[in-house]
Parts: sequence; structure tokens; C-alpha cells
Amino acid sequence: MASILDKYGIKEVADVVFYELDSKGAPSAPVLYLDTLKVSTIEQSAEVVDATGGKGNVKLISWDTNKEVTATFEDALFSVKSLAIMFGGEVTDNAGNQEVLKTVPYKSVTAGTGEFTVVVNGTELHIADNKATYFKYVDDKVVPQEAADQDTEFVTFDILDATTSAGGKAMANGLEIRIDASKFGGTYYITGDTYARNYQSGKDEFLQFIIPKGKVSSEDLSLTMEADGDPATFTMNVNVLKAADGSMFKLVKYTLAGGDTSDKNKGVASVLKNYDDEGVENAGYESDAYPVSGSLPTV
Repeated sequence: MASILDKYGIKEVADVVFYELDSKGAPSAPVLYLDTLKVSTIEQSAEVVDATGGKGNVKLISWDTNKEVTATFEDALFSVKSLAIMFGGEVTDNAGNQEVLKTVPYKSVTAGTGEFTVVVNGTELHIADNKATYFKYVDDKVVPQEAADQDTEFVTFDILDATTSAGGKAMANGLEIRIDASKFGGTYYITGDTYARNYQSGKDEFLQFIIPKGKVSSEDLSLTMEADGDPATFTMNVNVLKAADGSMFKLVKYTLAGGDTSDKNKGVASVLKNYDDEGVENAGYESDAYPVSGSLPTV
């Protein structure tokens, strides 16, 4: 049992996992794992309505209403899945048919017989003349031309039409994150694992926040690319919804059996830690699935 004299400090960022919700609103498969976050923040706000009256029209009774809870996750890195969840997009493997246009100055290509060669990020690509479009300036306008000549300024081609020096396709693989106007961020079960440092012992103890129902917000998203300053970060905002049991978020501080504390952890999330190497229960946790006197059930 926790004491009202126990004190803890929090400094470390959380590792966050997003889970799909099943038909009953319970967590199922994990869909996103964030272990490179810079900031993980949960904020709560509410409005206050007061009844006022009497001399001086002072406050007599107050009501709290319109509680809102939001979570913000700022990541130092991104994955294809994290961007898709942020922007409400859909990830597809389009290595065989996704158009990737490249436009380069014509002076950077080497013309050949029926094709030209250009080096892209150290890779030599070959493109047939009839698979490219050439452009030149005519009266201060960039216009296409049927074939290259001495006035050609730019050449545009599709990576899908390019081959390597060995004759194979230039595009090895490709993933597309498609952002549609009708699709927005989804709703997930979210957990975040961090540490709370015990003031008396100076040791870290496990702390997990749980958001049973978090809706990824589609507001105020940005994808910043700039030459100066620090590397870009990727921020995901989550609106916390009320779950079926009325909860919005939970904070769970726990220890594992065999630690420095004499209190054995009885949390369902770590019940397997309550068994010794022979599979014998040693922490006093009892349920239909894990009887006190038995061994680990077969799974």
C-alpha cells in the first residue's frame, strides 16, 4: 500500500505503444512503437462555472466542467507507420507502379545512342530517350521539345523507367503513404512506459500511463524540412476520449517481484514475472488462469 509520504520525481521520456482497438474497445495488435521520443506530455484542462451572489457578488459554489485531456508525442525520428498514423494515411507497397519524377539540368546528363545517363545519389541510371521529356526556354517560358538540342535546359524522367548499369530496374523498392481528403487519424489504445524515481531510495520504479481511447488529431500537423537549425522532429497530438468504463487515462506505478521492495507486484500486465524459473507462482497472485498452487498454464 502506498504511503502519503512517498514522493517521486519524473524526468525520463516514455516509450509509447499504440494498439488497435477490437470490436469491444479492448487493445489488440500493436501498430506503432515509439522509443525515440524527445517529449511525451499529457495535459488536462477544464472549465469552472461559479454561482455568485450576495454582497460583493462573491463566488458561492463552483462547478468543474468540460474536462479535456490531450497527449503530445514529439519524436526525434519517424517511421513510415508513424507518419501514416499522424496524417491519417494508408501505407502501400508501390515499388512496381509508383511514379517518382526526377528533373535534372540537361548539362548533368551524358547523352548516348538512344538513351542518356545520369548519376543520382551515386547511382548511375540509364533512361531511353523516348522515356524522357526535354525542356528549353522560349521567350522566358519553359516549354517541352521533342528531342534534345544545344538549347535544352532540363530533362524529366520517371525512376520507374530507368535501369542500372547491370540492366535491372533502378527502383529497388518503394512505399507510399497516401493521404486522402476523406481519411483522418484513427483511435487507439495507448501505453507509455517510463520511470518514477523514489525520493527516499533514489532508485527508479516503473511508471506506465494508459490511454484506453486516444484519437489521433489531424489538426496543426507539419512536416518541416530546412537547411539550418536542429533536425526536424515529428509531433503527434492525441485527443483523449472517455472509455466505456468512464476513464480517460490512468497512471500505474508498479514494481516487479524480486525487486528491492517487499511488496509483490500483482498487476495483470506483469503477472508472468510472478513465477520462478520452474514456473511456480511465488507472488500470491491468484486468478482462474493462474491458480496459486499450480504452474504456468500452457499457451
